[in-house]
Amino acid sequence: MSKRIVTAVALIGAAGIISGCALEQPSAGCIVQDSTDYPWQAVYVLKSGDATKSCGQLKGEALGVWKYVQFTKDEQTQQLTKVGSKLALRPQGLADRFLPYVYEDEALNADGSVKVDEDGNPVMEEKEVDRVEGARADDYKIAKASTALSETLADEPDDKGLCATTGFNSASVTSKAVTRTVEESGETITVVPEETLSYTFTDVKVYSDPSAPGTQLTGTLKYADPECEAEYQVLALWPQVECDVEAFNNPTEANAADRCDVGSGLNPDFDAVCVDGIGPGGAAACVPNPATGVPAFKNK
Repeated sequence: MSKRIVTAVALIGAAGIISGCALEQPSAGCIVQDSTDYPWQAVYVLKSGDATKSCGQLKGEALGVWKYVQFTKDEQTQQLTKVGSKLALRPQGLADRFLPYVYEDEALNADGSVKVDEDGNPVMEEKEVDRVEGARADDYKIAKASTALSETLADEPDDKGLCATTGFNSASVTSKAVTRTVEESGETITVVPEETLSYTFTDVKVYSDPSAPGTQLTGTLKYADPECEAEYQVLALWPQVECDVEAFNNPTEANAADRCDVGSGLNPDFDAVCVDGIGPGGAAACVPNPATGVPAFKNK
């Protein structure tokens, strides 16, 4: 069996050389690496807005990215026919608002008085509160409300390898304030104010090529919070990979894996840079080089 396969390949190769024709593989279409196991990592580059205000200070975050394929069913034949695709984007900053907010507060005794330790100091304990009513009881509500979904995603990439989208809905959330009462004075302190955040994505394109199938994307984000609005260029890659800024800035003295290079988990051909404060827990993470844009490759 193996001999026959090898011989067949050799004959096809010889025929191609003799005839001078080029053999091309058919397009795999617009592939998108989804976030089921690993999130994407985005960096936001301010295009317009006040950089001194809260809305102008986004640096980047993890992104949930998924491709959904739509089908219709023929009632007579029961056959499924593909009618289109959509792209879903779920920013971590939005999704996190649906999680319980955890903070430290004074522990209370059964009678409502403040619990103290042997030195008379208040005992502190972690408390958590839902900022969106009923969020913990409804995972679907969280997923739907924190996701921007396109109307379309192209079936085939353009001549630059980019798969275009159209018609994203705005994803937004209003989260209630978290307050605590100071037992001695009865004063109410606001731990976190009420917030309304909104993400609106436009012109999102996913790079899909056999060398990097659906692992980079670019687009525009209009972000609004209670203070103001700002617009950003979005550059993202998959998977999310942490890095070391000092190592990235001193490449001759550091491990390549710490520089978004070989061994990091990324395609070593990516032109990626290390940006602080955008990864898990505020760590540095790898993103497409803003100077290159998407697609970001070292030799393109």
